[in-house]
Amino acid sequence: MTDLDLPPNSPLPDGVRAAALIRVREGLDAPPPRHLPLKIAAIVVAVVTATTLAVQLGDRGDSTATTTPTEIPELRHHDLDPSYDVRTSSAPDGAAQRCHAQSTGLPPADQWTPIATASRHRVDLMAFETTAGVVFCENTPMSVTVSPPSTDPGALTIAFTTATGSMAGFTGSETRSFALAAGTDVQRKRAIVARSGRVFLMPDGFVADSVVAQPEVAESIDLAQTFELTTPLRSPTVVDRPAPPEDRGSAEGRRLGECLADQPQPVPDPDAWRAGQAIALTPTESVQLGHYQDLLLLCRKDRTVVVYDFRRPDTPQWARTLITGTTVRGVLTFYYIARTIPNAPTTQDSAAFDTLALIAEVTDPRVATVTVVIPGRPDVTAEPVAGSVVVRDLRSDGSGRPPGMRIVVRDAAGTVVEELTYEF
Repeated sequence: MTDLDLPPNSPLPDGVRAAALIRVREGLDAPPPRHLPLKIAAIVVAVVTATTLAVQLGDRGDSTATTTPTEIPELRHHDLDPSYDVRTSSAPDGAAQRCHAQSTGLPPADQWTPIATASRHRVDLMAFETTAGVVFCENTPMSVTVSPPSTDPGALTIAFTTATGSMAGFTGSETRSFALAAGTDVQRKRAIVARSGRVFLMPDGFVADSVVAQPEVAESIDLAQTFELTTPLRSPTVVDRPAPPEDRGSAEGRRLGECLADQPQPVPDPDAWRAGQAIALTPTESVQLGHYQDLLLLCRKDRTVVVYDFRRPDTPQWARTLITGTTVRGVLTFYYIARTIPNAPTTQDSAAFDTLALIAEVTDPRVATVTVVIPGRPDVTAEPVAGSVVVRDLRSDGSGRPPGMRIVVRDAAGTVVEELTYEF
C-alpha cells in the first residue's frame, strides 16, 4: 500500500461520535474561568481529549488494546451546585398556597407534601405529592404556573413545561444523571436536571418543542446515548403578584427590553427588570445592565445574556468573581481590547489584550464615585449612572495580573463610605 493508496473512510459509530461531541460540550458548559485565555486553553484540551476518547473507543476490537476507566476520562456531568439551589422535602414558605390558588379540583394546600424544590434566578420549581397525584409548580416573584396532577408512568417522561423554560417530570427506571437538550440545537440549549427520587426538576432552563435526554456516561466503555422525549404543551402562567412595569421608553430601557425579548433561555419576569447603565467597553463591544431584586444581568451587543445571583456569592460558578458590599455589589469581568503598538512592523501593529472591568449595582444613595486602586497603576474612577457603575480598562496595557485591588466608595463630599479589598 502506497502513501496515497489509503483505505476508504470508516465512520465512527454514532455513540462514539456523540461521546466525543459531548466531551467538547462539557468543556464549553463548564463554569467559566475568570481569565478568558484560560478558557480558550481549556477548550483546546477538551477537543484533544475528545479526539483521544473517540479513537480509543473505536479501537476496542483490537485484542492488544486495553482500556480502563482511568485511561479514558468519563463524560461525567458537572455538579449541580453551580446551577441550582436544591432542597429535598422542602418548599418555600407560602409556595403551596400560591400554587393551590391557581389550580382546580386539588386537595387543600395543607395536604400537599413537598418532594423537592430546585431554584435558579428567582425561579422556584417544585414537586408536591397530593392524593390526586404529583403536582409540579413554578413560582417567580410575580407569577405562578401549576400542572394538573400526574401519575408516575414508570418511564423517563417530561410532564410539565413553562414559559420560562422550566421542565419537570419522572425519571422512570433511569438511574443515571442526565441532561435535557433541545433536539434541534443541542449545543446551545442544554441543562442538567436535578433529581429527587422518581422526579426531576430543571428550573429556568430553555424553551424547545423537541427535547432529548442525554444520560451521563459514567464508565469509559459506555457509549453516549440520547432519548427523544415528548414535550407537553406549556402550562398557562398566571401573574398573581403584579408589579408596575419598569421603564422601556428611555434608550437604556429600550435596549434592555429588546435584549430580553425572545431569548432562547427566557429571563423570568422580563417587564420587572430595571434598566441600568449602558456602556461601551470597546469600539465593538457594549454592555446593557439590568437589575431585578438580587439579580444582575449583563446583555452584550449580540444579545448574549449572563445573570448573576447575589444571594449565592459563594457558588463555585462565580467563586472569586462576585463582589458584595453594603454600598455596591457587582462582578469582575474580563474582555478583550485592541491596542496599537507604536513603531511595530506593519504585520504586528496591533494586539489584543484582555483587560478587566468592575460592573456593579449601587445599593446606597450616598455613593457618588467608585475608585479601583491597583498597586503600581493609576487609579480608575467612575460615577454611577442609572443606578449602576462600570469601572473599565483596569488593565488596558496588557500587563500581568495584579496581586489585588481596593474598591473605594465615596460620597459627594469625598468621604469614604466603604472600602473593599479583593485578592486575585
